[in-house]
Amino acid sequence: MPEFKDLSILLNPQSVAIVGASPKGNTWPARIWANLQRFRYPGKIYPVNPRYDNIWEQKCYATLDDLPEVVDNAVFIVSAPTVVELLKQSRLGKFRTATILSGGFGEGNDREGLERKIFLQTYARERGVRFCGPNCMGLVSTRSRAVLSPDLRLPSINSGGLAVVSQSGGIVGSVVRAILGRGLGFRYFISSGNELEAELSDYLNEFLQDSEVRAMVAIVEGVKDAEKLATVARRALALGKPVLVLKIGRSPKGMDATLAHTGALAGDDRMFAALCYQNGIIRVRDIDEMLNTAELFLRQDRIPSGRKAAFVTFSGGLSGMISDMAHDNGLELPELNRNSQSTLSTLLGVGASVGNPLDSGWAGLSSQETYLKCVTTLLEDPGIDMLGIQEELPRSDVRQDKESNLLALAGLAKHHAKPLTVFSTATRGVNDYGMQFKERCPLPFLEEVSNTVMALKHLGDFGEAVRKFKEGRFNQDHTPKPLGPREKDLLKSGKALNEWESYQVVAGFGLPLAKMAFVINLQEVAKAANDIGYPVAVKLVASGMTHKTELGAVRVNLGSAKEAKLAAKEMESLFRKTNPRGAVEGFLVQEMVGGGVETIIGAVNDPQYGPAVMFGLGGEFVEVYQDVLFRIAPVSRKEALEMIQSIKGFPLLSGFRGKPPSDLETLSRAIVSVSDLIVSGKEWIQSIDVNPFISLERGGKAVDAVIVTRQKKN
Repeated sequence: MPEFKDLSILLNPQSVAIVGASPKGNTWPARIWANLQRFRYPGKIYPVNPRYDNIWEQKCYATLDDLPEVVDNAVFIVSAPTVVELLKQSRLGKFRTATILSGGFGEGNDREGLERKIFLQTYARERGVRFCGPNCMGLVSTRSRAVLSPDLRLPSINSGGLAVVSQSGGIVGSVVRAILGRGLGFRYFISSGNELEAELSDYLNEFLQDSEVRAMVAIVEGVKDAEKLATVARRALALGKPVLVLKIGRSPKGMDATLAHTGALAGDDRMFAALCYQNGIIRVRDIDEMLNTAELFLRQDRIPSGRKAAFVTFSGGLSGMISDMAHDNGLELPELNRNSQSTLSTLLGVGASVGNPLDSGWAGLSSQETYLKCVTTLLEDPGIDMLGIQEELPRSDVRQDKESNLLALAGLAKHHAKPLTVFSTATRGVNDYGMQFKERCPLPFLEEVSNTVMALKHLGDFGEAVRKFKEGRFNQDHTPKPLGPREKDLLKSGKALNEWESYQVVAGFGLPLAKMAFVINLQEVAKAANDIGYPVAVKLVASGMTHKTELGAVRVNLGSAKEAKLAAKEMESLFRKTNPRGAVEGFLVQEMVGGGVETIIGAVNDPQYGPAVMFGLGGEFVEVYQDVLFRIAPVSRKEALEMIQSIKGFPLLSGFRGKPPSDLETLSRAIVSVSDLIVSGKEWIQSIDVNPFISLERGGKAVDAVIVTRQKKN
């Protein structure tokens, strides 16, 4: 179990020292002082600067050691070399935590910066000091009213249930202002910077300790410890508190080992997506989606029992738009049951088109009674889990009828277990009148249709994740089998495995293989082909050769011993011409597996996320369509089956156009076998590539396997 840092003092300091204090009006130290005064920070504030005796009408201290008490947080706003010098001079330990806004601690990979980085990490470890940053924009805690940020544009620091941590300092200020501009409050916002000491998961874990925090937002550039993030996400699920993540830099990054398809296809983002999915983390695409989703969670406290949504609109065109967006983004819009349809038809009159989304038309617009009965009918439909209603946050008191509808909806929401939200068709913003109305009407007011669709989808997904966690379906109780002596000997040898050796390793973990034989000379090729039965494939086996097809080292559909022997001879001759220093180790004679669906099963040992397993459509099209999914390993049989059913090409496996369905039980066991192998052999395996694994109506067989080993370890 990973360990988390205690950040309680860092996030709620009762006393502060401003290191680098300056009387100049627009400097960052002066801005932080101004914010602490403006928002009435109740704790002690100590300026530190050897050049001044007094600043801001109070005593200024020359060094940290001169402070009259040990402060909870020292805010460093001086150059990186000065930070190091001041820390070296500080003998008395006059601060418990520090917020370091300065840059220059290795982010540019310069030698001096990297040395300062190591010094800071060593100092923190030896002194037991917690650091926020460096290279950050500070932090704000409404709990202690500590505004340790130089941002002077904060309209307020309304206390609320949202906690924000951002690795990007430039984004967090605008995000917080947008949160406040929607009338939402927050408990903390943290600019975590380079995270040389306290990191993302430590902040999230600290947020969970605060009962006032109801939802968390993380703006993430990179993950330092995937296991810590997974652990804190599951703690959040146990408490029913959502973690919303905006990941910056989604484009795939190449990995060092790309000898197998799996490593090349993994990419940083696919691994991160797997981590989020398996641990109930809500991933948003942009800031607007994040804000709408946060408002939905903060302004209603119900978790839906399922993922099925209904909508009420006053426009057939809008109903069609919602249907399109729900289809594109995977939000379920089920048919209403017969009782609901009958009731709505009676309420809306002859000619009404009753469906989901529901266009209530003039009948809904002209009568509050009819309108509310329509809403109640949808809330009481057993096939509906949550409801979105087209309305707008008032910007003036011109439409008292609309305000009455909204207040009535808020009353309905109190007495129903299903989540209810209202939404505008476009982004409109919130003015002062709207802010005041929100205080009277405790509904989520979402903006714009696509953001509303995504927010409801996230709410439904989170509800499903909470249920899976409570039922134990999120607990990876599957224990991988250990490596056997033969597999361990092959892997720990430190050399690249040829295809035959790779087959022996995967077979040891239960992966079903095509019938085959390994021979070392041309004469044995013919005998092996006769024993296996025609047609056969013959492959050249040579050390260091992985993708044999591109090198002309595979011949298929050979129908006689003569053809098999001739093919082997030609491949050997071609290989020796193109690889004069290469060594031919032998030939693999293999049955031709007819029919079925070609899939790929792979695994990778990712430097950030650890062992992961992959599944998708295989063969030569995997590089074109890349219809693959990753999951952090190990996975259970249920998780493997879910992977199979989640790829876009699943219809090909379930019986497409009258073809027999594949044996999904065998296929899921094969995925588990590869998952077990990458976990048990993670010390020696970089990646595994089984492509294709042919899934048959009954059973399945691997017809190609590549294992890329890691550098030998002593």
